[in-house]
Amino acid sequence: MFGIGLPELVIIVVIALIFIGPKQLPGVMRSVGKGLVELKRATNDIRHTVQSEMDNIERDLEVKDIKKDFENNFGGVANKFGSLKLSQMSTGDKLEAVANAFEKGQEDLAARKENVAAAEAKEAESTTTASTTDSTVSKTNGAATT
Repeated sequence: MFGIGLPELVIIVVIALIFIGPKQLPGVMRSVGKGLVELKRATNDIRHTVQSEMDNIERDLEVKDIKKDFENNFGGVANKFGSLKLSQMSTGDKLEAVANAFEKGQEDLAARKENVAAAEAKEAESTTTASTTDSTVSKTNGAATT
């Protein structure tokens, strides 16, 4: 309870008896208790409000990330039609243009994935090389000191 032990609590009660008096002490203690309960309720309400707002913000960020990923992956298909006049094309031409743009988007996506995989492999290789070099240097230093 607030890190207050029994000796401290006894001292507080004795001081309260001296300053407040035995007749008014129960009423004051009741008021203090009610105030603490109200403070606890207000704190819980604030905590609940902050938590719900944080959850809403987190959901919004996840939706934005998903939307951004979708636009990055498939937005290129829509952008490739910006200069085309689809309404002036025949149905067969429209389908062919959509298929070509989609294939181009898939190729771009595959190239991006390959670039990411190559970068990750290069990073893993450099980390492995650095740890191997560190162990070799420490073995060499150990041999030199003995």
